[in-house]
Amino acid sequence: MKLIWIQLALGLFQADLAVKHEMDKEDGEDAASGRERELCGGAVRIRRLRNYGMAGGRFAGHMPAIIKVSTVTTLGCAGAFLCTLLRKGHELQKVGFALLTGGALSNLYDRCRKGYVVDYVSFRTPFPRLNRLVFNLSDFFILAGALLVCLGQTAEKTRGRQE
Repeated sequence: MKLIWIQLALGLFQADLAVKHEMDKEDGEDAASGRERELCGGAVRIRRLRNYGMAGGRFAGHMPAIIKVSTVTTLGCAGAFLCTLLRKGHELQKVGFALLTGGALSNLYDRCRKGYVVDYVSFRTPFPRLNRLVFNLSDFFILAGALLVCLGQTAEKTRGRQE
């Protein structure tokens, strides 16, 4: 049963890499002109961005340091994932850590292999700063995984108090 969680993390890693590969090879007119495709009445925008920094392009130009930080963070996440796999139950946390690990591995792979992370989804919101952010599937996996791990830990603590 433990293998299924590892397979989930690796499957998410592969799925995101496949989408990033398709987006990154769009070196034609659309990519060069910065054109974007709109979905859901313009609320979701698909556009390719090569992010040479961290979230929001912060620390661009410091890729060796970013890779070190990303490696340590990813290893910590993978270690916590493996520790959680050794425990009975805790399914919510196992799913969360699978999402976190798969997403972190995918972004780390991009940074090490390409020197940038491929981002491709943005949203139109009432908040101008949020409109400038561009995400990828890994970012959503990481966010969802962190929420699930927190929910799982909260549920565990609540159960502990009730017993």
